[in-house]
Amino acid sequence: MIIAIDFQGGQHGNFLEFVCNKFLAGVACGDSPFNEHGASHIKRYTTSKIFHCGHYFMQNPVMPKATERVVSIQMDTDDLLPLSCISLLRAGNLGIDPNLLHVDTYHKFNNINYRLALDNLIASFFQDNLQRSYQAVKDDTWPNITDHQSFLQLPQWIQDECAVVHGVRPLMLDATHPHCPRSILREFFKIGFAKPEQSGFMQAQRRMLYDDSLPVLHFAFGSFYDTSRFIAQIMRVADWTGMSVNNCDQLVDLHGEFLSKQPYAKIKSTTDMIYERILSGRSQDLRGLNLLQESYLDSRFEQAFGKAAPTNRDTWFESGEQVRAYFDA
Repeated sequence: MIIAIDFQGGQHGNFLEFVCNKFLAGVACGDSPFNEHGASHIKRYTTSKIFHCGHYFMQNPVMPKATERVVSIQMDTDDLLPLSCISLLRAGNLGIDPNLLHVDTYHKFNNINYRLALDNLIASFFQDNLQRSYQAVKDDTWPNITDHQSFLQLPQWIQDECAVVHGVRPLMLDATHPHCPRSILREFFKIGFAKPEQSGFMQAQRRMLYDDSLPVLHFAFGSFYDTSRFIAQIMRVADWTGMSVNNCDQLVDLHGEFLSKQPYAKIKSTTDMIYERILSGRSQDLRGLNLLQESYLDSRFEQAFGKAAPTNRDTWFESGEQVRAYFDA
């Protein structure tokens, strides 16, 4: 029997594979799968495994031969913030700090996990933005442009007038210009939080489709961060496969070790508490938040106050008082 575990990068598919093989299928293996980064990428099996994890939906999907069932790790909109953070850190062992994403952005995103996000970022905030900005200020006698290269081929006096008089400059994001302003990244991620259906993770989930002949069980991503919910989900997998859970006490201990290695397990509840404090007028220091938390909070502030968040500055609010002063103005 082969049971496939389909998941997106950062959704702890390797940990689920190890747990299911060790505690459900009885596959002989090591005691812990964690590497030095906390990812479950050290899985030592001494007998053939039953559960096989992979990003199968990205392969159209191409399941392992003889696959009989599929466990599909699924998220909902409440999972966007923690998944966005942990995916940067863990997917493909990228080790990306969400708060340093503005440094060397192009190279951090230029991989199988984030290439689509990179293409969307470049198209939306670099190519399209330059064309829109230029079109808004151009004289009728000036040439049209289609991309950065055609802008750079304009007469120098037009480029100078665009820059000096109108503030229109060609921002670029490529291998030669790898850094991306925080303001652009904050706006890019904010759109995904404000309109979850447009986020890359939700778009990818819509591609997680399977052959009608394969029984499919959805495993809730959010359950990874709560021991009771996680054990309940494992029990569902056991019932669905006709297996039973072996050594539940050891499983609980392993999950405790897993949680100790998850820096973003409580990031949404923590950030939601910050949001509530600010809305209630209480003081709140905001200087320790990462870029994705800033984006998430901007999306919530915009919805609460009916006013657009600042889009043209790399620094963010330092306190709840600054937030209220801006949105109440």
